[in-house]
Amino acid sequence: MRVFWNDCGNGPTSDQARQVDLHEANLIWSDEVRGVQGNFLGLIDDRDRTIQFYFESGIPDDIDAADHLRIVLMDLPQPERNGSYGRLVAIGEVYGLMETAFEFGADSRCFGELTFTTW
Repeated sequence: MRVFWNDCGNGPTSDQARQVDLHEANLIWSDEVRGVQGNFLGLIDDRDRTIQFYFESGIPDDIDAADHLRIVLMDLPQPERNGSYGRLVAIGEVYGLMETAFEFGADSRCFGELTFTTW
């Protein structure tokens, strides 16, 4: 998989995505992408399909453990259909969802119930 991310304007863009394994992707999610609204991490599989994890809102300052917060939009863009499949997930779910992406690719059929939204 290739990875790209945005942390308050820092990180490689999708056209500069770099090859990583699951361990490296997990480290980037935990160490490089802060829980701030608008920050995200994206993975591109070998079929050029993308899955993104986007902070819809930031982690409140008074929260010590944020794994339970359902503030991350898991988004699987479908450019050929002019929309995306997605759903809100908890921060702590992202690791398992990335594992699924590494195993099966960014195939929307592998991520449970999703809602399709047109652009």
